[in-house]
Amino acid sequence: MKESELFQELQRLAETCGVTVSVVNLKKYSYAIESGMCKVGGKYRIFLDRHLHLSEKIDVLIEALQRLPIDTSGLKPDIKKLFTKEPLQSPPHEPVPTAPDA
Repeated sequence: MKESELFQELQRLAETCGVTVSVVNLKKYSYAIESGMCKVGGKYRIFLDRHLHLSEKIDVLIEALQRLPIDTSGLKPDIKKLFTKEPLQSPPHEPVPTAPDA
């Protein structure tokens, strides 16, 4: 999936979750504002700095959306895998070395 398609799909997913995504010029403010999700008036919003590279905007969207409960049943496979938690695999069991008898 192309980055532009992924970005659009993530924006649609956010809207489906009731989250507004705004691409704005965050550099115009005299104080530091970073891209990310916040709650405004009781509703979640994701602000993306328009100066970010597309891949950075995608990273911000994924990170923000992963904090929300998302129904992955109807998602495209490329999007679904971003929100499906794989169980951690433990390393293979190795025997614990024992001290030689003295």
